[in-house]
Amino acid sequence: MTATVFGAVPLPTTGPPAGRVDGAGVGSGPPDRAGIAEGIASWVDSPAMAALLAEFGGGPRPVGPLGDRLDALEEFSARWDHRKGRLERHQVVGESFAADTDARIRSAARSLGLAGRVTPRHRSFDHVLVLGGGVRTMMARAHLAATILRRGVRAGSVAGLGSLRPIPEQNVVAAGLGLGAVATEGDAVDEALRHAFGAAPATERRSGTTGAGQPWWVRSHRDVDPPVHVLAAPSTRPGERANTADTLVGWAELVRPASVGARLLVVTTDIFVPFQHCDAVRLLGLRYGCAVETVGFDSGDDPWVPPPATSAILQEVRSAIRSMRVLYQAVA
Repeated sequence: MTATVFGAVPLPTTGPPAGRVDGAGVGSGPPDRAGIAEGIASWVDSPAMAALLAEFGGGPRPVGPLGDRLDALEEFSARWDHRKGRLERHQVVGESFAADTDARIRSAARSLGLAGRVTPRHRSFDHVLVLGGGVRTMMARAHLAATILRRGVRAGSVAGLGSLRPIPEQNVVAAGLGLGAVATEGDAVDEALRHAFGAAPATERRSGTTGAGQPWWVRSHRDVDPPVHVLAAPSTRPGERANTADTLVGWAELVRPASVGARLLVVTTDIFVPFQHCDAVRLLGLRYGCAVETVGFDSGDDPWVPPPATSAILQEVRSAIRSMRVLYQAVA
């Protein structure tokens, strides 16, 4: 049986332009909270989501208030949680599916935004934010960001957002790709962006600790246009690495304190686009009035990263559900 092809479901955005408008026709201003809620509802109640749930017995019926539907959907999606709330993604052992089931799951996930979002709709941004990861992931994300800009999209700056998570085991991979040493995820972000943009080692460096004693650093490369900044963000949870939310807030507070009303392009991995987009809308759209668009490299056809397993795609559908639930709570 072939997979049904659904139309792409738009992701929730901060709403229509309400402030300044530039040549790309994108503006910024007070977020449209009702519009965000409508976007979440469209995603949750889409034919693609219904088809995906049908592969697992049907799932919860789309009735009742949106908050209740999101609660039920998150509970149902626990069957896709192979991380069990504690494992890093690379540690997960998932499940396999029959070929026809696999194709239908992937088709539905693509329509839900977990694939096919490589090219931004708009042509001008204040800042490009490249989300952090391991060496291979960062090479894919950094080179996508560089490719987008080389094809004519304009941006005032590029920022790579990583953490101080130790990754010394990836030094072999880094050396094989011609990169320097990577003691932490932040170093991987820095090395990959330098490789993609042709930047020299940073000559401008800042570092410090938060009031809670969490360390951070920023490296700036001003020998390229646009300038490139790299953040190793502090964690808000002592003893754990900084997560996506920490790096987004860290960027606004430590790299670009004057980010209010900015137009942002977030660059990540395709299967992470929905959940990380919703985090950015919640943290940078609602808090700072930023307009957010998110793209991700094609993980099914990338020279640095192997294709994701279908169970990994389902894991990120669950991540998207959880992020949309938190986003809805923020706007409701």
